[in-house]
Amino acid sequence: MSDDTWVSAQHLLNQWPEVKPDVLAKGVLRRLADALAGIDNGNTGWLDIVSLTRQLLLHHQALGRAGRFSVPLREGLPTVDQWRAGGCDVVVDGSRALVRGQEWAPVEGDKPAHEAGLAQVREAVLGEDSGLARVLQAEPADPFWTDILGYEHYFSKGQRQAARAVALMPPGETLLVCLPTGHGKTPVALAGAMLAHRRSGVSVMVVPTVVLAIDMERRVRELLSKRDPGAQHKRYAYFGELGEADKEQMRSDISAGRQALVIASPEAVVAGLSKALRDAAQDGHLNFVILDEAHLVEQWGNEFRSGFQSLAAPHRSWREVAPHGHAPRTVAMSATLTEQQVTTLRDLFGSREGTHVVWSSELRSEPAYFLDAFDSDEARSQAVLRAVARLPKPMVLYATQKKHATEWAHALRAAGMQRVAVVHGDINDAGRRRALEGWSGRTSHGAVATEYDVVVGTSAFGLGVDLDDVRSVVHACVPETVDRYYQEVGRGGRDGSPSLAYLASTPGDQATAQSLNEQKILMADTAWGRWRAMFTKGHHLHANRYLLDLTVRPPRMPVGYATHKDWNIRLLNMMDRIGLIRVFPPTPPMREPGEDAPAWQARITAFYEIARDRIEIELVEGQTNNPEYFRVAYERIRSSVKEAQRNSLRAMLTVLRHERCIADTLAEYYSITGSNGGRHYTMAACRGCPACRRQGLPREGVASHYRRPLSPDPAAVEWPPRDSPLAHLHPQTSHLSIYWHDPAERKENLLPVLVKLARSGVCHFAGPGLDAELARQIQEQAPGHPVVVDHGSSLMGSDTRATVVWVADEATSLLPEELRYRLEDGDPLYLLLPWQVQDPTRPGVPFVTTHPSLNIQHARSEFR
Repeated sequence: MSDDTWVSAQHLLNQWPEVKPDVLAKGVLRRLADALAGIDNGNTGWLDIVSLTRQLLLHHQALGRAGRFSVPLREGLPTVDQWRAGGCDVVVDGSRALVRGQEWAPVEGDKPAHEAGLAQVREAVLGEDSGLARVLQAEPADPFWTDILGYEHYFSKGQRQAARAVALMPPGETLLVCLPTGHGKTPVALAGAMLAHRRSGVSVMVVPTVVLAIDMERRVRELLSKRDPGAQHKRYAYFGELGEADKEQMRSDISAGRQALVIASPEAVVAGLSKALRDAAQDGHLNFVILDEAHLVEQWGNEFRSGFQSLAAPHRSWREVAPHGHAPRTVAMSATLTEQQVTTLRDLFGSREGTHVVWSSELRSEPAYFLDAFDSDEARSQAVLRAVARLPKPMVLYATQKKHATEWAHALRAAGMQRVAVVHGDINDAGRRRALEGWSGRTSHGAVATEYDVVVGTSAFGLGVDLDDVRSVVHACVPETVDRYYQEVGRGGRDGSPSLAYLASTPGDQATAQSLNEQKILMADTAWGRWRAMFTKGHHLHANRYLLDLTVRPPRMPVGYATHKDWNIRLLNMMDRIGLIRVFPPTPPMREPGEDAPAWQARITAFYEIARDRIEIELVEGQTNNPEYFRVAYERIRSSVKEAQRNSLRAMLTVLRHERCIADTLAEYYSITGSNGGRHYTMAACRGCPACRRQGLPREGVASHYRRPLSPDPAAVEWPPRDSPLAHLHPQTSHLSIYWHDPAERKENLLPVLVKLARSGVCHFAGPGLDAELARQIQEQAPGHPVVVDHGSSLMGSDTRATVVWVADEATSLLPEELRYRLEDGDPLYLLLPWQVQDPTRPGVPFVTTHPSLNIQHARSEFR
C-alpha cells in the first residue's frame, strides 16, 4: 500500500459521515469508502468497517511500516470494544481510537506451523505487493493474435499453443484445451472466432449460467474494443431477460452469419437459438462451437443440468447439415479436466481417434490451504465467523445446501457484517446479477459502487466469473468431490497474487458429502423400461432413424410430465455416450412445392411448438433393442460414472486427513491418459498446506513456495496438412525455391507472394528475412487467414507436417541446419531466397540450380 493510500484511508475515517463512493479508487480502499458511505442507510455494519480497516492496516504493516489509524469515537463508527473484537489493538486517545491490526491465522499445529500460517496469510493480505505474485513466461505474439486482440505477447507457451491450435483448426475437428486459470482461455476462443468471422460466419460460446453469459459479454467487449470501438455497443449475450427485439435481431443475424459471436447457456442453445444456429450451420456459416467450463458437461450433465449433455444432439445435427468442408469446429475449454470428463467430452463431441488435446495443466500456485476439524456445529460456526471477519476481502463463503447458505448470511449479518450477499439455486438471474455486480463493483456499462465484500454461495456461484482480486475462499462444509473443492478454491487469486483457502468441517459433513456424492442414475432395468416405452411409441422415419416423444412415461409411473422428460433426456444422453444410439434434434419440415405462405408458416410454427418435446435417434448398435446387451452396456457406463464420483470423494477425504501435500493429491487427480496411451500430467504447486507447514516455512523463506509448478510446454496440435498451393510446380518433391536476383526484385515481389501464400492456406512463416513489420503486413492483407511466425525455431525445430515458408535475408549465403533436416525429411517447404544461396551439399553451387525453383516474379502469377 502506498503512502497515498494510507493518507486517503485516514482522510475517509476523519471525514465520515461526509463520505461518498469513489469508483476510481482501487482495492480495499475503494471498498472502505463504499462501506463508510453505507453506514447511515444500514447497508454497512460495524464489523464491515473493522474488517476492511484492519486489512488496510495489516497491508501497511506487512510492508514494514509502522503507524496506527486515528479513528473518531463517534456514534455510527465502531466502538473501542468492537475494534478489539474484530482483531485490532486499540489505544484510546481522548475522543479517538488509535488502531493497529493484529495478525491472525487459523490455529494449526505447533509454533513453526503457526508461524508459517501467519506468514502465508500475510502474503495474501499483501496481494499484488507480494513477492509471490504469479509471473508468466510471455511469448511473442503471432500476427493474427495481435491483429484480432491487440496483444503483443502470449501469456504463456500453453496459451500460444492453444491459440495456434484453435486458429488453425480445419472444419469439423474437435479440440480439448486444458489451460490454467490466468493463462487466458477466453482470448484463445475469441481470437479463433473473430478471425473466422473475418470471412463471415458466427461462433457460439456455451457458458453455464446467465450471469456468466453477461459477464463474458463484458469481457468480450473490453477485449475487442481495443481494435473495434464499436464492440462496446454490440450484443453478444443471449438470455431470457433480453428484450424481444434484441433477441429477434440476434437470431436473424445468427441465421445470416452476421453475428460474430453469441454467448448463451446450454438451455438457450438447445431451445431459443436452435433454429437460428441450424440455419447458420446449413448455410456453412457456423464457424466454432465453444464449450466454456467444459468439465461441467460431465460434472453437472449427469444429473441436474442435462442440457449440458443434450448439446450433443444439435451439435451432431450442425455437423450433419453443414456443406462439405464447412462443418463447425468444436473447442472444449477448462482449467482442469479429469479422466472421466475428457472421456465424456470425446464421446459426445468428438471421438477417441479424432479428438485433439492441448494439455497445459498446472495447479494453482496462489492459494495457501488451511483445514480445521471441529467436534460440533457450534464450534465450527464460531471459527467460521472469526475467519470471515479476519481474512482478507473480497471473499466467498461456500456452503453445500441452499438453506445453509441462507443461514450463514443471517449469522454474518447478526454478527455485524451487512455487506454480505447470498447466491444459490433459488436466487433468480436478476438477484444473481445484482450480487455479482455489487461484489465486483462493475457492470456491463462500467464501474459502480461495491455493495458486498462477502458472497455466501453454493457450488454454482462464481463459475468463470472474472473478479481477479478475490483474496479468501472459506468452506463451511465438506464438498462432495475434490473437483468441486478445487474449482471453488480457484475463485481466489485469479490475478496471480496469493490467496487463502480455509475449510472448517464437523463429523456430520462427511455424511452429507457422501449423500450428495451418490448421483441419481437410473438402474439398468429401469433404464430399459424407459427406453422401450419411448422406442415402441416412437415413429420410424427412415433407415435407422426414429422420432421419439420425450414425455412418454413407462407404465405404472404416474409422475409429472417435467420429471419424466428430464429422466428420459438423461437416459438418452447415457445411451449416446456408450454408442447405442446417436441423438439429433427433430428435422424441420421442408416447404412443399406450391405451398402458400400462410399454410407453410402454420406448419413450421406447429413443428417448433412440439419440437422441444421430441428427439430424433439413430440406432447404432444392431443389438440396441436386445435387453441383455442393453443392460450390460448401460451398467458399464453407469458403474464408470459412479466410480469416478466415488474416487473424487475419496480424494477429498484424503485432503482432509493432512497425510500428504495437497498438491500430490490434486496433481494425481487431474492427470489423465492421452489418446496414444501416454500420460498428460498436471504440474504440482503448493504455497502452503497442513502437511507442508509441519516443516515450518519453506526452505527459501516466507516469500517462496514449498513447490513451484513447472511451466507446461505442450506439443503443437498436428492438424491434417493442406495441399501445397504450388504443388503443380514441384510434383516430385516436397519443396520449392522462389528466388530473386537483386534487392529491387525482392522488394517489389516478396510481400505479394507471401500474401498469396497466406491466402492460399499456408500459415507457417519463418526465417531471418521475415521481420515483425513484414509479418504484420501479410496478416493485414490476408484477413481471416492466421499468420503464425516461428519464434525461437519452435516450428523449424519441430516435426510439423504443415507447409512452412522460410524467408532468407540478403545476408543469407548458406541454409541453416534445421532447414537442411527439413529438406532431408521431405517435409513441405517453400524457400524464398537470393539466387546465390549455396546448396549445402555442393559448395559453390547455387541451391536454386539443383532443386525445383521459380523466379519470384513468375511465382506471383502461378497461384490457382
